[in-house]
Amino acid sequence: MLLATARLLKRTLSQRWGRLFVSCQLAIKTSVVTPPSATMSKKDPRAGVDLGLRSLATIADSNGGITAIPNPTPLRATMNERRRVGRNLTRRIPGSHGHRQAKAKLVKLVRKAVYVRRESIHQLTCYLVDNYSEVKIEDLNIAAMGRSMGRRALRRSVSDAGLGAFKPTLTYKAERAGVKVVVVDRFFPSSQIHHNCTGRLTGAKLAKRLICDTCHVEVDRDENASLNIRDWSVISCGPVGSSALPVPRPFGTGGSCDDGMTHHRKRERKTASNTGGAQRGKNDPRASENEARGKNLEKGASSE
Repeated sequence: MLLATARLLKRTLSQRWGRLFVSCQLAIKTSVVTPPSATMSKKDPRAGVDLGLRSLATIADSNGGITAIPNPTPLRATMNERRRVGRNLTRRIPGSHGHRQAKAKLVKLVRKAVYVRRESIHQLTCYLVDNYSEVKIEDLNIAAMGRSMGRRALRRSVSDAGLGAFKPTLTYKAERAGVKVVVVDRFFPSSQIHHNCTGRLTGAKLAKRLICDTCHVEVDRDENASLNIRDWSVISCGPVGSSALPVPRPFGTGGSCDDGMTHHRKRERKTASNTGGAQRGKNDPRASENEARGKNLEKGASSE
């Protein structure tokens, strides 16, 4: 059936992790199939997904249930073994049988970490598409998350989670299954608003438990954020309408005032008048020496 509806466009042979891979680019003629209404009615209406490092995802459904998907952390799980194999590799003579054997062990650990990370993203996205009709996710800036982490181990955890592959993988699977994907505003403070009373949550930068300033209730950071993402709407920009906190402006956009507006300061153009370029030639000793030398040459030419 695939041969009758597909046409081979290109084949690429590549080598990675000591193995050969053949990637084929096909043009497949498919028909868009609308899922039956009975299947869609069995799914939960909506869900909010909060991605993180402690748990790969925290899912809040429309009934108030919370589901935490554990983070496999494949790089951290194999870090000690990779260090041991790396030390063993440095002690071997390049080109020898022992060197090839140690290198194969290190490549095997790298391949295992990549496959585990990829499989966890596929399982998470399949779970969301199969159980929910509308999925709300965050618009994360993965590169900024890595830069904001001070310690090297925290930056490594961001890369180890593989959060950048979640959005594109979920998008193409949801398009096939007829599931709606809503991307929440990037600067929506889902972790700073208490879902019950809309008060501001305070705590350490990466603390798991936060305390509300209004009702003084201690809440879980990931669970509260997933509830806020689930109830987010474009009109209110918050879970409870006009009483929600204002969306903060991105850092480095020219400063902000109490009116909530972003103001840009005008930059003065550098000219010769305000930089002192016109007066620089008068006080330069090299310029005076050149002028005196030129006058002496003129006097010598006139005397001859």
